Amino acid sequence: AKVAPGATAKADTASGALLHLSQACLDPAVASGASSRVIVEQKGTSFVVAVLKEGAQECCALDLFLDLSEAKLKVVGKAVVHLTGYFESEGMDEDEDASKEAAPAKAKASPKVAPKSSPRVEVKASPKASPKAAAKKVEEEEDDDEDEEE
Repeated sequence: AKVAPGATAKADTASGALLHLSQACLDPAVASGASSRVIVEQKGTSFVVAVLKEGAQECCALDLFLDLSEAKLKVVGKAVVHLTGYFESEGMDEDEDASKEAAPAKAKASPKVAPKSSPRVEVKASPKASPKAAAKKVEEEEDDDEDEEE
């Protein structure tokens, strides 16, 4: 929806449908330096969900689920804002749950396939020992010599 400054977003919704607001962007024809705020008003309280400014923050990703029978989307400022999203009915979650339950049953019926093994890479020790390892080996030999003398 394209929302002018000072206006409220309007959308025809089915009963019980939630709006998933996913993005707010400035109009491409906005004046240089113009800015706007996207505000959600619900139960007498206002929440700023996006602050947009031309040349700085022109777009904002959102993940808001709103019931437009209880909430209003409003644009305040000097720039036109485009709001993007989709409507989701309450029954969509039930359909997803049913499909998730059916998927494991199909998986059990499929034949088992042995996983392909990746080629193994053998790590060979360097012929040259590190100085720290050589020093440790010398210390151990000296400790053994002391034990034999006692």
